[in-house]
Amino acid sequence: MIGNISLLLISIIFICVVTIYLAKVWPDLDLVDVYIIFMLLHFGIYPFVRGLHFGRDVILDFGDANPLVIGLIFVHVLLILAIVRVVSWYFPANIKNCLKIRNMIEKWGNVNKYILLFIYGALILFQIISYYKYGVKTYIMPDDFERIGKHLPYWFTSVRTIYPHLAFLIFLGLFSFILKSKGVRQYGWIILTVVFVPFVNIYGRRFFLAMIVVAAILWFVEKRENIFQFKYLKVGAVLVVGFLLFSNLFQAYREVFQAVGPVRLEKLPNPLTAALNFGGTLKNLKVRPGTWEFNFLVIDRQVSKPGMTTNGRITWESFKSSIPRFFWPNKQFANIDDILADLYKVDRKDVDIGKNLYGVGQVDFGYFSLIIVTILIMTIFAVMGILIKIAAQYPTFAWLFSGNILFFLVNIEENGNEIFFMIRYIIITMILFGAYLLAQKNISLLRHPPKSEGGRRQ
Repeated sequence: MIGNISLLLISIIFICVVTIYLAKVWPDLDLVDVYIIFMLLHFGIYPFVRGLHFGRDVILDFGDANPLVIGLIFVHVLLILAIVRVVSWYFPANIKNCLKIRNMIEKWGNVNKYILLFIYGALILFQIISYYKYGVKTYIMPDDFERIGKHLPYWFTSVRTIYPHLAFLIFLGLFSFILKSKGVRQYGWIILTVVFVPFVNIYGRRFFLAMIVVAAILWFVEKRENIFQFKYLKVGAVLVVGFLLFSNLFQAYREVFQAVGPVRLEKLPNPLTAALNFGGTLKNLKVRPGTWEFNFLVIDRQVSKPGMTTNGRITWESFKSSIPRFFWPNKQFANIDDILADLYKVDRKDVDIGKNLYGVGQVDFGYFSLIIVTILIMTIFAVMGILIKIAAQYPTFAWLFSGNILFFLVNIEENGNEIFFMIRYIIITMILFGAYLLAQKNISLLRHPPKSEGGRRQ
């Protein structure tokens, strides 16, 4: 019980500190604040909900957990967030302005509509092909992948790795168009968004929750509304109920979506009954480990046995895994769960928790992660601001740069070993941007060739 009480008290402190800060700066938010809000969800609200469950989840039981370890988790995260936030205030003024939410809505709302709609249609078409040709509807479970993985073409598995990134980009564009449009056009963008959401949300509740949070932030910032008012409790309640209803449906149909093969309609539960069945969702929330529990696992082992780190091996393996097999056909890399299972001498299922950047930094480098992770996050925001500034006159490329980095940042549960994938996508976008600028320059020269010396009037 001491562990649950400690978890409740410390998570409340975390929630209060971050909420007071957000109330001070709202609605003049930037992308750093968006990141802080997502950290609040994963390291404030979710631990609080977990603390209310006095029992064991799939991995851990916090009844007798060490309060010192629980405290270190949140101090570690809060300290890094505070340093990143303060340092970002001293970025050059033009970079700070580039990171402002209103500036980003302006950029995202001016994306090339033809490119946006082409990717929109391609994602929906890919999902249809994925189901009718390969029987794949969402994530492929390990057992199914062992059975069919070797039969899937390279292009198919490659597209699946970038599908969530592209879907997130499309949502940013669609919602920004909703905010910037009026009348009939606004209704058109709303319809496109409503059609798009079901196709991408079968990838999980995290994606749906991220879209709800991002949409709420964009809406209130664009409308310059102060969210910290009593009247918006109703809005919050509607969003929570909406998420729970979707979660109920997802929980009811989860096995159907994850199984490879045709959907047997006769086995599908009634949608209305499934949406109103909160039992499955509440049970899942009780037993599903949050990403902050990974930090607990790491710090708890290091407190009891100092020096228990992987010495950067996870980072190295992540780097190798990010290199396409096209360039490195015979590459071999270890799975992060295998590395941790070997380090802690446990089964893989005992370390099957979402790996966040803070926890991976801690297990890889020990308390040097306070320096390494802080510098890394500050660099990410600085690079994001610089790239947005460089592409200021090209909204579509500003959208590609910012959306890719923002997806990495808000994907808290999986960004621990994904940074090299983010860098890979930045490099690809930079190559495309460079090629576009070069093409534009050549077209301009063809249309307006420079006059030769002999052609000048004397």
